[in-house]
Amino acid sequence: VVGSPESSPLSLAAGSYGPLSGQLISSVKEACRRAFLAQPPRLMAAMYTCEIQANAEVLGRVYSVLGRHGGRVLNEDLRPGSTTVFIVKATLPVAQSFGFSLEIRKRTSGLASPQLVFDHWEVVPNDPFWVPNTEEELLHFGEKADSDNLARLYMNTVRRRKGLVVDEKLVEHAEKQRTLMR
Repeated sequence: VVGSPESSPLSLAAGSYGPLSGQLISSVKEACRRAFLAQPPRLMAAMYTCEIQANAEVLGRVYSVLGRHGGRVLNEDLRPGSTTVFIVKATLPVAQSFGFSLEIRKRTSGLASPQLVFDHWEVVPNDPFWVPNTEEELLHFGEKADSDNLARLYMNTVRRRKGLVVDEKLVEHAEKQRTLMR
């Protein structure tokens, strides 16, 4: 029947995409996956801008707490009209900032007060899946490359928090257990 709505080109186009549509979608999906894996993956870390007002006598302790939490000092200036109060501006990763305010107040006996404000996202420079391959890398980092990989540390922290599998050994240098004889 020539005039029936079942045979119109519009209804054929709406009802069936043809036999190649599934192959096309899977091919595009695979191409996108390979394109993402062509470059090593990188993580983005949220960063705070940290402004700390501290007396000159506790400035060294402020720097040690900042260093322990992975902070980078941007500048340090005297507060206008003061000769002993410094204003330290730094960036601090959000993931390592938990307990920062409490620790800095504790270490400085309340003489330093931080203010944290979200500032930007920063690319973590390491590949979380990197393992040493070349002879030079094996000599420099060792077989396990157990130096701190910040990207892997962030990734494993999130995986643990979400209850996902973490590829870490619980016991690294175990010895055979000995049972005591009676």
